[in-house]
Amino acid sequence: MTRPLTLVLGALCLVFALTSCGNQSGRGLVLKSITSGALKKNQAPESAAMPSQQELEANISHALANSDKRLAIAVVEKRDSFSFLTEISQNGNIRTWASPDRRTLSTSSGLIIATRGLGFDLMSATLSGSKALVANRQAGEAQRVMRYLDGENQTQELRFSCSVARGKQQKIDIGEIRADTLTMSETCRSGEASFENTYLVDGQGRIVQSRQWLGAENGYIFWQKLRH
Repeated sequence: MTRPLTLVLGALCLVFALTSCGNQSGRGLVLKSITSGALKKNQAPESAAMPSQQELEANISHALANSDKRLAIAVVEKRDSFSFLTEISQNGNIRTWASPDRRTLSTSSGLIIATRGLGFDLMSATLSGSKALVANRQAGEAQRVMRYLDGENQTQELRFSCSVARGKQQKIDIGEIRADTLTMSETCRSGEASFENTYLVDGQGRIVQSRQWLGAENGYIFWQKLRH
């Protein structure tokens, strides 16, 4: 995989922007954390070196200047490389984003519903309750179902009970995104398994930044939109 146009795969603690308080802009927090030394740990042999903050800013400007498509940055915390993803298709509120080597993510109103090419992929997800609460920036209870293939290529479903809560406000300023957002958290449990997703949602109900759980093998992905 080459830098910067591969799927973002990073071993990274991303609590930085998702738990920041007040109306501090999230731009510097995002850039500094993506380029921090934490990304250097457990670097895979095929991963490219992480860029400096200045290089990342230049790459963002270059990507936006050379494409009119929707763009995003993504980081899978258990791995170590970064890239931009480009929207390659839209069907209603479902969008599919891809790296040049065709690893893809599919989102529904900003919530990840499928991955391909990562290994241990999320095949599909049903999360209409959580999606409605997050988009409307409302607290409440919801159910979600996440589907994976087992070793025999059979679909296995994980069912979670989730609680969505409102958090603090935060300004985001990165790429072409300028937004006053509200932090929404989604805490999900199924038996002893649990995870917490965090979304920064603007006044129009759009998720502009998030940290979402993909599954036990791939863990969390950080997702930052650069253009609506």
